[in-house]
Amino acid sequence: MSQSLSSPPEITIQTAIRHPRLRYVLRVVGDCLGYRFRFFNDRSVFGHTETRYLITYGESGRHNFPAHPLLSGKPYDFSREGDDFKHSPDGGVTICQTPEGPDLLAAIFFCLSRYEEYQDFTPDAYDRFSASESHAYRLGYLDRPVVREWTAAIGRRLVEWFPDLPAPTTHPFEFRPTYDIDLLWAYHYRGWRGFASGVRDLLSGHLARGLARFTVKAAEDPYQTLPFLENLHREFGLKPTYFWLLSSRLINHDTNPFPIPPAQKEWMVRLSRTSTTGIHPSYASNDQPALVEVEKQRLESIIGRPVSDSRQHFLKLRMPETYRKLLNNGIRSDHTMGYGDAVGWRAGTNLPFPWYDLDVEKETRLTVHPFAAMDVTLCKYLDLTPPQAEATVQKLATALEPYGGPFILLWHNSSFSPAYGWAGWRAMYERLVAYLSAK
Repeated sequence: MSQSLSSPPEITIQTAIRHPRLRYVLRVVGDCLGYRFRFFNDRSVFGHTETRYLITYGESGRHNFPAHPLLSGKPYDFSREGDDFKHSPDGGVTICQTPEGPDLLAAIFFCLSRYEEYQDFTPDAYDRFSASESHAYRLGYLDRPVVREWTAAIGRRLVEWFPDLPAPTTHPFEFRPTYDIDLLWAYHYRGWRGFASGVRDLLSGHLARGLARFTVKAAEDPYQTLPFLENLHREFGLKPTYFWLLSSRLINHDTNPFPIPPAQKEWMVRLSRTSTTGIHPSYASNDQPALVEVEKQRLESIIGRPVSDSRQHFLKLRMPETYRKLLNNGIRSDHTMGYGDAVGWRAGTNLPFPWYDLDVEKETRLTVHPFAAMDVTLCKYLDLTPPQAEATVQKLATALEPYGGPFILLWHNSSFSPAYGWAGWRAMYERLVAYLSAK
């Protein structure tokens, strides 16, 4: 079969398995490697007299990948962690083991589909699937981009089988900073909440902070770090993404001012011209899905353009309800894929990938953008010092470097003030941005 110079090399796969899971994972793997997988008896392939690169899946053949039942759509008990679901002695990870060897395609699907999050689990205090519940955390590979490792192994095997097959696509390492803006000012535009917080500070012994609430100018507010961040982005040529919390239901976890202050609207419009702008759906929206549309329209009316990016407030993500809710409200890119209680790759990859809805066995139009680490995780959950946090993030970047692609951090504009427990984090973040931008 002739190949166009502009089209990806086509690899024909012969298998009796026709489940949508297999088609999905082959497309994701193909996109990463720069190949296109076609089934042998598909209409686009059937009838060709030449099949240049032919592999089999779960069948006898010269170039065969072993098949695990997971990609046949059969129920799979991931909690067994028996012979087909364990660590291998050499430090690797063996998931979906078969008598013929591990099925890397099934292992990739297990991670990307978040198969385990559809099963019964014990939720954390915020009703989330926590890292400690995950197979990757329990077996110690959460800090490795295992999907990228397995995809690279598939690529190496294909090139070994077909020496004239073009080498897999390479992905340059790219640092992408993202920020959740829950509250743009600590002291200003807070209304009765700000007054109550000031009184509470004074009564609890935080005299300096309490007085500052009533004396510090808005431009010097400890949470108003956007000028600092934008200068940092310009210095290193970075394009950030900002997610704005715009709730009108001011419950404990939704702390933004409402109505939105004109000064905040000015910042939102200004940043939307040079950065990606997304919605930060309120905590209340998890119980009242209609609020997502209201808050999305609120953001669109402020910046004057459509919004298709989102990240859940408090990383509130439940499969499949959250993603269906976002899709129904016009969101096409979600950036929630990460944990609050641990760093690493929740789905085993750093590359964006289409969400696969297991309940209906269908690939969707929602693209998932995983992040590697969150500031609150490093400081509050893991109780790391700034140097320890810096080393932790650098270790993640080093693990990813052989495979490349986006390296996304989740930070908050409020995570730099010594008055709120962030002494030393501003200087550390500057070093971290410089380090990641130079890779």
